[in-house]
Amino acid sequence: MKQCFKCKQHLELLEFYKHSMMSDGHLNKCKSCTKQDSENRRKQKEKNIDWALSERKRHREKSRKYRDEGRVLIKNNSYNKKWICENPEKRKAHMIVNHALRSGTINRHPCCVCGNKAQAHHEDYSKPLEIIWFCSRHHADRHIEINEERLKQTFN
Repeated sequence: MKQCFKCKQHLELLEFYKHSMMSDGHLNKCKSCTKQDSENRRKQKEKNIDWALSERKRHREKSRKYRDEGRVLIKNNSYNKKWICENPEKRKAHMIVNHALRSGTINRHPCCVCGNKAQAHHEDYSKPLEIIWFCSRHHADRHIEINEERLKQTFN
């Protein structure tokens, strides 16, 4: 048994995180208090745009590292169905472009930045055939720019 210094409850040692620097080998704050403090700190930090942008960058780099190591998380079909339900306008624009490509109404072009094989990018989904062609890397970079612009607008 151990007492949490924050909530003052007497709990089993299993309710405390391990910490090698403590005399008994466990943190002096229980798991629920530690989680609550961590959540409060994250909420406080989210209000800082520099932190939010650096955190997004850190997650992108981590994902890129995992992909390079072959540890890619494969999104399952339920994720795809959820995305389709949440983004009907985007889905409709994608379907219009796919139909236009198959029917020959439009042709696939190389990336407008580097000239590699490209994907269709919509700046405005309400105009489905107004497309910019980007390779997968430049397409991802463009979406990062768009998301960071939106984030900055929410802080202003």
